[in-house]
Amino acid sequence: MISLIIVLGVLVLLLCWILVSPFVIKVDSRLPAAELRWISIGHVRIWYDNEWWLSLRILFYSRTLRFAALKRRNDEKRKKAVLKNKKPKRRMGLTRIITKMVRVIKTFRVTEWKLAIDTGDHTLNARLYPLNFFPHLFKHLAINFRNENYLVLTIRNRPWKMLYAFLR
Repeated sequence: MISLIIVLGVLVLLLCWILVSPFVIKVDSRLPAAELRWISIGHVRIWYDNEWWLSLRILFYSRTLRFAALKRRNDEKRKKAVLKNKKPKRRMGLTRIITKMVRVIKTFRVTEWKLAIDTGDHTLNARLYPLNFFPHLFKHLAINFRNENYLVLTIRNRPWKMLYAFLR
């Protein structure tokens, strides 16, 4: 009986750890790279170095794959798959789905963002240039004349916030 309580307690603590640990999404178009890091659990990273790569690390497991090899495996699996009759799913109202999605999206927090834009048209760049000095856009938006276009974005969230917003 005591061992069952200990096992259940460990499982509850593990579930709480997963729900409380934050995750960070980083996108950097200068490199080009994107990363999803679940702090203390693992990360998934996608980047381009003459071809697209995928790096995966979850706890003690790590693996690096090329997307070209991954796509070939998926094509072979699709050829072997057999279509099965599926039961019709219960439909949720469209407005209810949209409100739940909006609530979940509101839980995300943008911690860093930088956007550099060069439209290629000097007159349009000159018209947009005053946006660089708006109080909320200062040091985040850069209208330039140097042919630089990039986006750096960092977003944070915790799974329990998303779950609460979805169930609310």
